[in-house]
Amino acid sequence: MVRKNVFSSTLREAMSGSKQEQQEPRADETISEPPAPPAASASQRDQKPAAASTPGKRSNPNVEIFRKSFQEQMLRTMQDVDPDRVDSSRFQDRLDVSEELDGLKDSIRVNGQQVPVLLRRVAGDRFEVVYGRRRIMACRQLGIDVRAMVVDISDEDALIAQGLENAARLENSYIEKALFVAQVTEAGYSLSTIQKALDIDKTQASKMRGVIRDVPRDVIAAIGAAHGAGRRPWEELRNALSGDDAPGQARLLKMIDEELPSHERLKKLLVLLRQARRIEHAAPAPDVKIGNGNFKLDRTPRSLTVKAHRNAPEAFLQHLEENLERIYQEWQNDNA
Repeated sequence: MVRKNVFSSTLREAMSGSKQEQQEPRADETISEPPAPPAASASQRDQKPAAASTPGKRSNPNVEIFRKSFQEQMLRTMQDVDPDRVDSSRFQDRLDVSEELDGLKDSIRVNGQQVPVLLRRVAGDRFEVVYGRRRIMACRQLGIDVRAMVVDISDEDALIAQGLENAARLENSYIEKALFVAQVTEAGYSLSTIQKALDIDKTQASKMRGVIRDVPRDVIAAIGAAHGAGRRPWEELRNALSGDDAPGQARLLKMIDEELPSHERLKKLLVLLRQARRIEHAAPAPDVKIGNGNFKLDRTPRSLTVKAHRNAPEAFLQHLEENLERIYQEWQNDNA
């Protein structure tokens, strides 16, 4: 059974930040009460219902309304779905879905799936995950059906629900949230929708987009989620890569130690970048002179400047400018 109106209305109540009376099921709706679930394993956060905010942490009222309202509805409308019939969502909210998956599988194997996932029907007998990708993967690998609530909602409502669920669980790392913000921004969603769904303000959203714009995606993927790293290390990395002396992507990837845990990779990369910057600033490269000193070359890792003496022939600069494309093509052919 697909429950569109109840889900969407509750979602809109959360978006508005005001709690209204819960809508009673229509007479033509059949609701089956599932058996009471066994006790959840405290060691597996994906097996816990979305918890109240951590003491001392400011909580968005939208998230709290979402958490309290959806728990009851999901317990009343769950059904079993073959995980092989579930497709990925457009927006990825985790860098590595398989991270710590063995612990989640053990918890589901012993205690059963404590928290249902949210799916929406897309075509025929296929579904699209709104949230719960790790639980779906765990059930798929265990060879069992996944416990799910199936709803019929729009793309925007699916995005909002995915963002609110992530905010309620407080699991995603800073860079995963930033990637999510970048994805939904690129998809054309309004800033207002992004702010309400992801529990962030305009300034935070802007800084997150800046990090994703200035740090290459391959570098982010190589570092990983870096849980616990927070905003400041990523902004330091962004600033380090914004200067003319910043290393290129190939060099950056070689500087990342994949043997370390994700947050340690980020920490060590920043240390190496600081060291490289100190060395470059302490010992600047000597100028290179050509043409009996008529021209001087200033070289940094990201730029090459040609400076002409006042007596130098200006025609050489024009000749150099006109032949830059040919020089580049020759270099590219030699290094293909």
